[in-house]
Amino acid sequence: MPMGRAEEDVLTVVGDSLQGLLRLPVDLLDPIPIPQHTFMEERNQYNAMGIIKFMDQEYPANPVKILGVTRADLCNPILTYVFGEAYMGGKSAVMSYARLHMGTANKFVSREQFLDRVVKVAIHEIGHTFNLPHCHQGRCVMRPSNTIPDLDSKLNYLCPYCELFLFEALSALLRGR
Repeated sequence: MPMGRAEEDVLTVVGDSLQGLLRLPVDLLDPIPIPQHTFMEERNQYNAMGIIKFMDQEYPANPVKILGVTRADLCNPILTYVFGEAYMGGKSAVMSYARLHMGTANKFVSREQFLDRVVKVAIHEIGHTFNLPHCHQGRCVMRPSNTIPDLDSKLNYLCPYCELFLFEALSALLRGR
């Protein structure tokens, strides 16, 4: 779900990547404004957890999982910025691509590298909604990443261990529907 203005190719690559990973249909919802009450004026950022709470309240029933995608900068009360955030096992997650354009020496990275970063953040956050914890296996996309170099060192897919956990979570979800 686009929150605020989001670039069309970002939404397309996120939707396609999640559909490929989950092997389930992914719908692009109508854009909504970022909830103004989540804006932290003193930091000039939006509180990611406040956005997730809003999404849980506003979209309680229909979607299996929902990922808010925004270009706005996100933070939480503990960290100065976050690429994304999700409730473990919850329904909602949010990701920002505000900080994913930059490389070293304040130069923009290629569009390909930017979109690769976007995919990694999207998969990571939606993984948490399926109860996948942070992984410490090799370069798994579920490894924690608090910096751009951390993000760049990961692959854009799950390790076999996390893939098994995701498969079990998806199977349980589909059995329950």
